[in-house]
Amino acid sequence: MVFTYVMRNTALIASLAVLFGIGGAANFAGATATTQPAAATSQPSESSDNGGLNLVAEIDLNGELLESPRGFSLSLDNFGPNDQPSLTKLLDTLKRVKDDDSLSGVYLNLSDFDLTLAQTQELGQMFDQLRSAGKKIAIYASDFDTNTYLLGIHADTLAMATHGELYIPGVELQLMFFKGLLDKFHIQADMVQIGKFKGAEEPLTRSQASPEFAAQITGLVNSWYDQIISEIVQYRHISRVAAINAIDEGIMEGVDAKQLGLVDNLVDAQDINTWIQQNFEGGCALIHDFDQETPQQVDLSSPFALFQLLGSSTPDKRTEHPAIAVICATGTIVDDTPDASDDENDDVIMPANIRDEVQSALDDPNVKAMVLRVNSPGGSAEASEIIWQTLHAANLKKPLFVSMGDEAASGGYYISSAGREIVADPCAIVGSIGVVGGKIVIGPLLDEVGITTQTFSLGEHAGLFDETQPFSPEEREFVTKMMLQTYALFTQRVMASRGKKIADINQVAYGRLFSGEAAVKVGLVDQVGTLDDTIKLAADAAGVQEPYDIVVYPQAKTFAEIIKDRFGVQTSLPIGVSALLAGMPHQYQQTVLEMFQIVRLIQSDDVVLAAPVGFVEKN
Repeated sequence: MVFTYVMRNTALIASLAVLFGIGGAANFAGATATTQPAAATSQPSESSDNGGLNLVAEIDLNGELLESPRGFSLSLDNFGPNDQPSLTKLLDTLKRVKDDDSLSGVYLNLSDFDLTLAQTQELGQMFDQLRSAGKKIAIYASDFDTNTYLLGIHADTLAMATHGELYIPGVELQLMFFKGLLDKFHIQADMVQIGKFKGAEEPLTRSQASPEFAAQITGLVNSWYDQIISEIVQYRHISRVAAINAIDEGIMEGVDAKQLGLVDNLVDAQDINTWIQQNFEGGCALIHDFDQETPQQVDLSSPFALFQLLGSSTPDKRTEHPAIAVICATGTIVDDTPDASDDENDDVIMPANIRDEVQSALDDPNVKAMVLRVNSPGGSAEASEIIWQTLHAANLKKPLFVSMGDEAASGGYYISSAGREIVADPCAIVGSIGVVGGKIVIGPLLDEVGITTQTFSLGEHAGLFDETQPFSPEEREFVTKMMLQTYALFTQRVMASRGKKIADINQVAYGRLFSGEAAVKVGLVDQVGTLDDTIKLAADAAGVQEPYDIVVYPQAKTFAEIIKDRFGVQTSLPIGVSALLAGMPHQYQQTVLEMFQIVRLIQSDDVVLAAPVGFVEKN
């Protein structure tokens, strides 16, 4: 299989270097490089004579692993085409290693790599496939955390620095509650929630979790802990007691990790090359940057070519072979508004975007089936319903299957229910079938700072969502009735596609949360598995046999599009919030940002299909 990324030209960084003399311009020598997908088979540069040594692909992974590639970045510390690693691209790279008969294996350095537990499970299965195909895998990191370690144990040989740190403390899922902060500013979250297990309102209305919500979180923690223990036992061939004892140690140096059988070798930085050679009988020749895209030379002697690169919105040529489309739905589900998406990160899901991507897949005669890759805590109820309708209609024309990553909860599960079958990573957060809504009441804050309001209204419910005062008993009853209607539609959508698989909707709804493994047992999910497994199911349903291509959506934005969006709409956070976030650890920053997204949704939508936010995963 060959992945094709429906992305637009990112050559303009080289173009800008030529124009403005920024770093590295001399390297382009009158021509600039635009990225193309690498060839299906990678060979050593210039000469295939490797002196009889084993050919080994080298993949150096740095930074956070994204779900799919992103486009141009305007960030000052990362100006240019975004080169962060992505799951879909890395899976493609590993497939090419597996299918390349000239390669003996692969070496990966995970020292500065960051990924989630679900991504670990995705890549771990692909490593298993490589080993079954006779490819040897060598992995090194100076230090390991839980997720990089769980990926590393799928290798034939695993090494770390002698005095490096192995940090596998178990699972800690910390909840952040914002009620105390709101109280300090005389702000009240006046919420209505359908589903006693839902918990989505609790970060705004409580200072600690309710017993019902706490039970859901405890279930997730127990499931993840058991999965971690089971992985270590299976791949390091140690007892369950030994694995638990290692986790209870929390943090240890490389010397202790080797003594406990958790790693194979201790290797310091200066000896890495020697260690790699020793792992391949007869030595090896590394193919550096095997995962990097192959540059194509483009003539920029004409200034018109430059403007075409800056402004082109034409996607790269599509595959000419049978293909499966992978549509990535990542982030909060929001309504179609110009200021909804972050220009650089695109971590929102909008109906218009999904509609365009689905239509592109339907219009391409070579695309025989589709896979929706979901990583979402939900969001807007209305947007979720619109997306469900789009996916449901598409499924009648071409098979649509669903792959769940880290989370497919509330609205994320709502849109997933449109698929023929649902496959989830074992650790995925699934469910949260429930509804939450309300308003953020700022009346006391206005009083505190000396602002008064005078209201003129006509109509029984004209002041229903007046943010200067809480709901009256009659208004709360009215809002609850509205929420129940949305909840009824939610459960109807689920039962329409999964009614034969869910014995009793009341036993899986009302906001309950499940891990991917547990969701299979109650009928919310058909099977645990990876994105790769889901693609194969879709191909089988469409009658497509290997080899086939994989087309990944969405397409990344060009520099010109980002500039247009930026000057059209200001989407930045308030200065005070940005300053607060700057001083927080990364995992806390993400949690606070998610909470701001939910608050904005509540202010604009009133009815929200959102899973609880405020999680800080620390493992």
